Amino acid sequence: MVASVGHSCEKSTDLLSQYMNYKVSGSCPDDWSLAQKLILRGCEPLPRRRCFANKKKLSRECVNCFDLAGVENQRYVKSKGKNDFLLDDVLGLGSGGIRIGFDIGGGSGTFAARMAERNVTVITNTLNVDAPFSEFVASRGLFPLYLSLDHRFPFYDNVFDLVHVSSGLDVGSKVEKLEFLMFDIDRVLRPGGLFWLDNFYCANDEKKGVLTRLIERFGYKKLKWVVGEKVDAATGKSEVYLSAVLQKPARG
Repeated sequence: MVASVGHSCEKSTDLLSQYMNYKVSGSCPDDWSLAQKLILRGCEPLPRRRCFANKKKLSRECVNCFDLAGVENQRYVKSKGKNDFLLDDVLGLGSGGIRIGFDIGGGSGTFAARMAERNVTVITNTLNVDAPFSEFVASRGLFPLYLSLDHRFPFYDNVFDLVHVSSGLDVGSKVEKLEFLMFDIDRVLRPGGLFWLDNFYCANDEKKGVLTRLIERFGYKKLKWVVGEKVDAATGKSEVYLSAVLQKPARG
């Protein structure tokens, strides 16, 4: 019988051996990028180690990830285009009030910080891709959840008033994986709760079609639905994004 937790670690024995090579009772190696690779391969939860955690270092690719005075400063309160929904507008759509939410792929935790200003508690799911996002989210007085999207959400059914997700919903070309993720999102969202899809990048019409058909299977009410284009600053090419606010139906 295959173990329900951690059995995928056996598929990455080379990386696991590196991860478990450390000095007992000493400082843990600065190997959070290695831990990230293991998690993304399904090796979670990671095995416990008998060493003391260190402060994580930023990679060169993420020097501006935590620049709260820059791009993050106006997010959710000032719109740059039709795909950017304002936070107060979305909260006004919620029936029964919005008290607790879940942000999937929340990065530096700005969404949760904005919600906290409005007395809404949000748990931020994030991984340390190129930077110690979890530590940064915690330093802002917010709750980080270090968990990959291959893992079932550790919450009971129908507990959240709102689920917010952007690039976190991008699972590549694996349609079945996206389906499992959507069912888990639906499970933790209460009837009447809001599913906010925020600027999801549609690489092509097929990808947009797959997501649209999947969402329609759940019978959600479309409160907002916008497909728009943005110009990529690096390439100068136009890219298609989907933003939506959907309300979960009550099911018998």
